[in-house]
Amino acid sequence: MTYILGIDQGSTHTRVAVSDAAGNILGAGKSCGACHSIHGMDKAMVAVREAAAAALHQAGGQLADIAVVFGGFTGADWPDEYQLLQTNVLALGLSAVVHISNDSIVALRGGTEASYGAVIIAGTGGNCAIRSPRGEEFIYHYYHDHDLQGGAALGRRALKAVYRAETGRDPATWLTARILEMFGFAQVDDLLRAEVERRLPLNYIHAIAPLVFQTAYEGDYVSGKILRAFGEGLAEMAVAGLRRFKMTDLAVDIVLSGSVFKGVGTLLEEVIIAHIHLAAPKARLVNARYEPVVGAVLLGLEALGTVVDEQVKQKIEESSRRLNLVRLD
Repeated sequence: MTYILGIDQGSTHTRVAVSDAAGNILGAGKSCGACHSIHGMDKAMVAVREAAAAALHQAGGQLADIAVVFGGFTGADWPDEYQLLQTNVLALGLSAVVHISNDSIVALRGGTEASYGAVIIAGTGGNCAIRSPRGEEFIYHYYHDHDLQGGAALGRRALKAVYRAETGRDPATWLTARILEMFGFAQVDDLLRAEVERRLPLNYIHAIAPLVFQTAYEGDYVSGKILRAFGEGLAEMAVAGLRRFKMTDLAVDIVLSGSVFKGVGTLLEEVIIAHIHLAAPKARLVNARYEPVVGAVLLGLEALGTVVDEQVKQKIEESSRRLNLVRLD
């Protein structure tokens, strides 16, 4: 049997899925997240190997069955890193044919049936990528603004709003009570001191992000303002990418991918599409249907020469649902 192995490696997790040539995803595996440029190549490849072994075991296949590997990796930011990652994935012995992309590209393919489009990623961190009908790609990489970097950026904006409200520079916000309750503090002074002294829990910033959605949904002015500014910034990046490739007149899908877009309410999405429509009136906002690893499988199938027709799409849908790889219903 001929297998395709798809990889999605991000900072939060590494996912691998194994599909047959007809689009049936037969196995999926998960391991820790890693970025080769931050955590080291060894850790990144160990995570891939562990997730691949679990996926292959569930599929009931052998290494010899894997015809092609398509991997989307966080940290694939410079041209030489694509070759470096390909060399290291080849060394794992999964297949003699390995294709490497940035993880934003597999997220894009997992969200749209078109061969082109844009993707806005807001998870633990963030990214934005655009692929033209001619196959040209632009990925923001380190050009991505720090204050738009996913849940971490939202959490930081929320804390800043609480601190500014405490000093009278911004209006009072319901975030103050919610964040104090979350961390068990009675006063903002206690919260600030704990942050300065690094006594807050690991990944505390990311944990704050869902509170912004909840309080905005309940009517908090400051939280709504935070989400609007965040959405406008994300839309600005997507629009600049569309203009770069002269795609503003196309009926193009703008894929939303990442845990931030699972927040309560629709305010963020409404702001994003409203600002995109000012420049690209035919654009459509699409919440990614599949986890990015499914996009890696689809790109692997296409690299193998498989035409992703309606029959293949149906098998992808059925098997993704069975393996809990459908992102949103």
